[in-house]
Amino acid sequence: MEADKILKELRTKLVNGLNKSVIADLTDEMLEAKVINVSESEEILQANITTKDRARVLIDIVSRKGHRASLKLIQSVNQVDRELCHQLGLSLMENVGSPVPPTPSAPVNPVTDEWITPCMQQQYDEISKKTKEVYPMLPKHSRKRLALMINNIEFDDPKMTRHGAKVDEDQMQNLLNGFGYEVETHHNLTAEELENTIRAFSNREEHMQSDSTFVVLMSHGLRDKICGKLYNETTEDTFHIDKVFNILNNKNCKGLRGKPKIIIIQACRGSSNGHVYVSDSATLDPHANYNEEGPFYQVHKESDFICFCSTTPDCKSFRDVQKGTFFIQKLISIMRQNAWQDHIEEIFLKVQQSFQDFFRQLPVKERGTLMKKFYLFPGF
Repeated sequence: MEADKILKELRTKLVNGLNKSVIADLTDEMLEAKVINVSESEEILQANITTKDRARVLIDIVSRKGHRASLKLIQSVNQVDRELCHQLGLSLMENVGSPVPPTPSAPVNPVTDEWITPCMQQQYDEISKKTKEVYPMLPKHSRKRLALMINNIEFDDPKMTRHGAKVDEDQMQNLLNGFGYEVETHHNLTAEELENTIRAFSNREEHMQSDSTFVVLMSHGLRDKICGKLYNETTEDTFHIDKVFNILNNKNCKGLRGKPKIIIIQACRGSSNGHVYVSDSATLDPHANYNEEGPFYQVHKESDFICFCSTTPDCKSFRDVQKGTFFIQKLISIMRQNAWQDHIEEIFLKVQQSFQDFFRQLPVKERGTLMKKFYLFPGF
């Protein structure tokens, strides 16, 4: 049966089964996949008060667009609410009619039930052979990829608790595991503990057998600093972001020399006003002292980095107390759907573009010293 007919047949049951957060996730998925446009997204989420009304409008808009659009929605429901799909008999995607196959010469996004869309063999073969343009990937059977994630959720000041931050952590764990990284996770560290943890991570022997790394830092923040768990208005417990790059640079981290190092930072960088969502802001940054660079080295002292921050300097980063931060959730969604075809800077650009109509926050790429294109090649 065609997917649009299935949606219409199960419309009432879907309307009764979809909850508010799932509808919001599905709307984001449909917008990113270009099944719906921004005005249709706003119609679904803003022009309808009740959850059932939102579900009805979402289903009706998508089903009117035909089989391909409806199939995409059904696949997305499978990803975000498998229990409901099982109850409605939508779990077996073989029962849904297949779209017209593409021409063999044109690579297309493969239809898959996997959470991360895998790279196709043809895509991998074409890209990976461009050794002068693309970072090499070590064979899956012999490499040891490591990632570090530090998530400060609870602070000595209970009012600073980052409600919803555990959602970011769980989703990011799934994402990095899906890309083949063993994730070392730490919680609620002081600034000193944060620095010691990154130093210990940089010294892990497994990096010699790795081809890349991710470092994810999530906390309250100042302009160029991450807040430790002891931070408050009278206690300066902060870790300067510069130190991440110093610890992992070519001089201090031999195991990652010449390999892509992706730094993800979810934290406020200022205190511009906002009142709808909880902010990850602490206070304005005091004036920082910057030391001169050290001596010249035969290799670039700092290379093969890219840092992606949740917001521009002096601005807040917004967090939903149930669904997590806007930045991390959007980053995860776009990475798992596009890493099969896009290198990391293209992915970051798509994340930035997804914020173009949200004027309170704009993620920013910083300190980009990647010398080649970094592809994750999920599945390889």
